[in-house]
Amino acid sequence: KNSINRYKIICMTFDDIFSIIIPQKEQTINRFSGAIDLIEKYVRKFPNDINWKRLQEIANDDNWSEMEIVAHTLKGYAGNLGFDTLFQSTSDIVQAIRAKDYESAKIAIEISIKNGKELESYINQLD
Repeated sequence: KNSINRYKIICMTFDDIFSIIIPQKEQTINRFSGAIDLIEKYVRKFPNDINWKRLQEIANDDNWSEMEIVAHTLKGYAGNLGFDTLFQSTSDIVQAIRAKDYESAKIAIEISIKNGKELESYINQLD
């Protein structure tokens, strides 16, 4: 029984995770003019996105100008795809840096990494 359940977890389809990772599904579909295959293409690219990787690499560097650029770019990616939690946490990074509230920025960075890793874990289960 465990091997059957495990198989279901490992081999998910995009339809299986769509509503989980993109809560406002209809808005995202409309933003992409109904091109679900295009949405899937960009969702699948997320784990290797350069800004996602860079956010994790510089999380503890205190290089606020670079972090603002990376977080702002990742915010756009997340917003367009409908990754609401990542969009919100990267927005919080940008706002905190612009306000020079670096303690809040560090918290938002941690939350963004947690949110991104959760997305990544679902995406990595796609067949």
